[in-house]
Amino acid sequence: MKWSQFFNTSIGKKLLVGATGLFLCSFVIVHLAGNFQLLYNDEGKAFNAYAAFMGHNSLIQFIAWGLKIVILLHAFVALQLTFSNRAARPVKYAVNPGNQTSSWFSRQMAIMGSILLVFIVIHLVNFWGKFHYTEMPTRTYEGSIEPLKDLYALSYETFKNGWLVVLYVIGMIGLSFHLIHGFKSACQTFGLNHKKYNGLLSFIGIWVFGIAIPVGFAIIPVVIYFK
Repeated sequence: MKWSQFFNTSIGKKLLVGATGLFLCSFVIVHLAGNFQLLYNDEGKAFNAYAAFMGHNSLIQFIAWGLKIVILLHAFVALQLTFSNRAARPVKYAVNPGNQTSSWFSRQMAIMGSILLVFIVIHLVNFWGKFHYTEMPTRTYEGSIEPLKDLYALSYETFKNGWLVVLYVIGMIGLSFHLIHGFKSACQTFGLNHKKYNGLLSFIGIWVFGIAIPVGFAIIPVVIYFK
């Protein structure tokens, strides 16, 4: 079977969704670490330097465009799987089987994924688009070679909007539910489940990806709003 044919099967699509999902899990860790620099009391020096490096380094930019493709691929294939599963069972159960067949999280993946996709578009328009395609104020710091685009000031100005802060918190709730099921599902897809490691994988999936990371992202706009 050719690779193109394999990835058109249900198993191939699950592997593709799992692989892209685990890659995105690694990305959110790096992204959160960078965003936490918004809370440094250094007038934006660390965050703006980080943003300049991420925005102008050729390798990082290549990875960034690849990341956008991965997000779209992940969403597209996941929706394909959702629709094909529903088509295979067009008549709903008379009684909801609950955890006998699937977790509540798995049944909400399409909804949570759609919320996340909308959130990502809004996030890109608010920050990535403005950083790359609009004229922004710059700021010069002691020791810096050249003026840096002041994405720090843009972030603080953006999160003065309370409704936008609420939207970001809702987006992180969607991220939490999505990661709790997604990490577990990806591990199952790749056969990583084992009685020796299930406890650790469950801890990572729930407490790290499901709680710590979304809460970390949500805290940033909330702190900025009240700061």
